[in-house]
Amino acid sequence: MSIDRRLSLLVLSELVLAALGVITSIVAFRRLASETAHLRHYVFEPFVVINAGLESSNALHAALARPSPDTSEGARRAIVGLRAFIDRYQRDWLTATSSLPGAIHLRAALARAGELRLVEEEREAANIIASAVKGLERTTGLFDPAPAAPSLQRTDVEDLSAALVRLNKINLRYMEIAYGAYEHHRLLVIAVFLAVGLGGITAASLFGLAVRRAIAPRIRRLVTAVQRFRELGVYEPLGDWGDDELSVLAHTLSTSFKAIAERDKDRDRFLAVAAHELKTPLTIMKGFSQVALNHRHDTAVRERALAIIDRQATRLARLVDDLLWSARVSGGELPFKPRAIDLEDLARRVIGEFELVARDHSIRLVPRGDAHLLGDPELLEQAIWSLLVQAVAVALEHDPVLVTIEAASASRVLITIEVRGGKDLPEDLEKLLEPFGVIAFEGRRDEPRSTGVGLHLVQGIARLHGARFWIERTPGDLVVFSLELRR
Repeated sequence: MSIDRRLSLLVLSELVLAALGVITSIVAFRRLASETAHLRHYVFEPFVVINAGLESSNALHAALARPSPDTSEGARRAIVGLRAFIDRYQRDWLTATSSLPGAIHLRAALARAGELRLVEEEREAANIIASAVKGLERTTGLFDPAPAAPSLQRTDVEDLSAALVRLNKINLRYMEIAYGAYEHHRLLVIAVFLAVGLGGITAASLFGLAVRRAIAPRIRRLVTAVQRFRELGVYEPLGDWGDDELSVLAHTLSTSFKAIAERDKDRDRFLAVAAHELKTPLTIMKGFSQVALNHRHDTAVRERALAIIDRQATRLARLVDDLLWSARVSGGELPFKPRAIDLEDLARRVIGEFELVARDHSIRLVPRGDAHLLGDPELLEQAIWSLLVQAVAVALEHDPVLVTIEAASASRVLITIEVRGGKDLPEDLEKLLEPFGVIAFEGRRDEPRSTGVGLHLVQGIARLHGARFWIERTPGDLVVFSLELRR
């Protein structure tokens, strides 16, 4: 099973358990609230009213025991209270006949407890109370025409008291059964909550463990790969990891490691070639300085040695300068100070300086249109000089170099340098943009030599100006270097 599927199952299980917990909570609290309402309105409240009825019955017993002028009036108030009690009880709380939810709920609890006989006992006790109250009303003048000598009948009072005590006991039993049902539901709710909670913890733990077992080994492999790359700097493919998120991460790391390793190789190659290119003129200068010292009295030999030392010193200075420019390009530290310039005048000045050192090649400038634009003159001079050096490096001996400056549009100016290629060039001309790419750097004795960094600098300068630089072959073995600048 994939990590995505396991994570989805983990999240889904948590959502289901959370929803189940919410639903269970709502149902449980509603059920407990309903049980509490039943206890309060259908069990506790009639029990309180029955106690009031017992107090009225006790008042009648007191009237029988101590007759006084106020006996009849006190008895009548007690009987009126008893009548109100029994009427309300038979209407609202008589379990056998009531259709209220509380009565239905209580009958169900009685059925579960096997105590349905209490329903009939309750009805019988209520009927006895109603009959006794009716008799008391008749003998005391509260029911039908009042008798000539109203009096309390002890038998009616005793029957009433016995029935009230019996009804009170029945309601006490009702209270026990109802509270037992409430406690049962409360324990059931607690059990459900515990089951849901334990189920959630168990499911989350199992799915989490499954996800961990799926992820942990792969994470360890990634950590190991990162540590090995950091320690050794060697690119080691991570292999096929599938198509989940960790696989994407592994592929990204693998691609990054490969790019870093290749860049390190390019840097090592660059340093090796740069060291070689720096060493070559230093070796020549060292050798010919020894020649000059050993033949200090031979003017011809000494002059020739000094001339070679001068050329190699110039080459070395140019190479160091280009390396510094290349480092600034790579670090994004090239100063960029644009201002309005005339590219044609700038190109004529650079060509004039270049012709002093490139005597074997004639350079022709062809301007076409307005060449005013916004740019950094120092950087553009460096770019044009480097393009001329590279053009001479690939040109046939004594072949001319054609420089064209054309207003390509109202927003762009195109400068092209065109030569007939005579040197061995790579099939992919883009390789010429790599530092110390594939050009033979030695060249002829009196011509400017390519440092192997120039086109890399031109590309960086073009990028800084928001320009476009490319190299292409055209029919007739022509090589064209093109730099398109924005105004």
